[in-house]
Amino acid sequence: MRASVFLLTLAAALLSAPLFASDLPAAAPAVVVPTKLPHDLEGKWTGEVRRGEESSEFGLLIYRAKDGVRIGARLWMPQLNAYGSFIGLVEMQDNEPGIPGFNTPLRFDGDTLSGSLYLPDLKFAARKGGEFPHEKGPPDDLPAGPAPAWTYAAGAALWTTPTVVDERAYCGDAAGKLHAVDTANGRAAWVIDLQAAIHGEVTAAGESLYLVTDAGVLLKLARSDGAEIWRVDLGGAGGRSLPSNGAAEWDFVSPAPLVADGVVFVGSVTGEFHALDAATGQSRWTFKTGGKLRATACVDRDRIYFGSMDRFVYALDRATGALAWKFDTGGPVTTRPVLAGDKLVIGTRDAALLYGLNARDGSVAWSVNHWLSWVESSPVLADDGLLYIGSSDSRRVRCLEPATGKVRWTTQVWGWTWGTPLVRGERVYFGTVGAAEYFVSQQASFGALDRVTGKLLWRTSLPLLDHSYAAGVAGSLVAAGPFALVAGIDGVLRALPAD
Repeated sequence: MRASVFLLTLAAALLSAPLFASDLPAAAPAVVVPTKLPHDLEGKWTGEVRRGEESSEFGLLIYRAKDGVRIGARLWMPQLNAYGSFIGLVEMQDNEPGIPGFNTPLRFDGDTLSGSLYLPDLKFAARKGGEFPHEKGPPDDLPAGPAPAWTYAAGAALWTTPTVVDERAYCGDAAGKLHAVDTANGRAAWVIDLQAAIHGEVTAAGESLYLVTDAGVLLKLARSDGAEIWRVDLGGAGGRSLPSNGAAEWDFVSPAPLVADGVVFVGSVTGEFHALDAATGQSRWTFKTGGKLRATACVDRDRIYFGSMDRFVYALDRATGALAWKFDTGGPVTTRPVLAGDKLVIGTRDAALLYGLNARDGSVAWSVNHWLSWVESSPVLADDGLLYIGSSDSRRVRCLEPATGKVRWTTQVWGWTWGTPLVRGERVYFGTVGAAEYFVSQQASFGALDRVTGKLLWRTSLPLLDHSYAAGVAGSLVAAGPFALVAGIDGVLRALPAD
């Protein structure tokens, strides 16, 4: 499956363009446009972009290159954290101007410039002049948060989320080692080498552990010492594309096996969803989709639900694997769905939407716009009946009402929030990923928010890494006794005091 056209378009455009609007890259292909665009198009335009009742500030700079021929466009949109991002060349098509590389037609109505911004339902209207919005960074007086009570060095990148059970955390690393760490002191109970990278969570069920490796193998291990009980080859070894400017798709997660009533449910990179006997590993049934299955499923009494990178969400009969319904989200799905009452809540990439689907038939009850940002975080339904979720380029943590999708609060955290927030007591804990080169600033950190208001309480920055495009916390923070555990791409597991 392809990566987000939007992400690749914007990132590639920014990295190939200079910082100043007056100088388009000399290597850009020459596009013949009229020396004079209609309605005095060149200049600064400001207004707002809307989807339904949601809105964001909006700015567009349309300017002529030094060659006097090409016309460029730059975007300002705080909801996307874009402040002067180059989005392409302006061209005339059928006597109408537009930015075809960004799927943005431009129309005039009197003194108003309007159109749609990349997606048809993102409508903008702007007028000449005004001031572009400016980016605001983290407050200078924001506390750095508590020091870790202990740290554990895994020796290789930790892209996934620890699994905690009985005062022990289980976490796999990118070198193929599975670590069992005592949560009281951060010491290794045991470490085993599985010979293939681990990018998914471990599932603990009874005295056993289940996990998937990048060799395409599903393993059942003894929780006491990691001894192998059985293995099943699901197919599709390798083929992972980690985040980078040149990556075809940002593919950094694997599904955690779901164990329910003696059956293991798990997807594979081949697009097949499997139901296997938990005792023996024998297949019960298999269902084929059209894309990689990189997200964990969820289950209710009769059905199993999961998303695929073929853009669809599937609901299958638990017993037989028969299709109950499927829903086209408009983009690859890489997040775990959550059941909240009769709603199935799940996000998608290209369409930049968080959906609330009616679990019975897959119809849309509501959707929330993430402003061209992938929804790369899985939501959590907390004990207060509310949903908490991160995002991606949006760099925000949100609190929503699951019945309606109404947003209670949204908070800027200055980095990719790919993991699920940890809701504990009066706090919401989060982790972010950062990178040195990207079309918007992304900073690596972890921190805490006020659960009621979303106010940012403290934030600890993490450094970029010399050997890796990305740094920070790609997975979720998890509770472990008095601690919140943070697994870092730097290979360090940290225990933060969380009470």
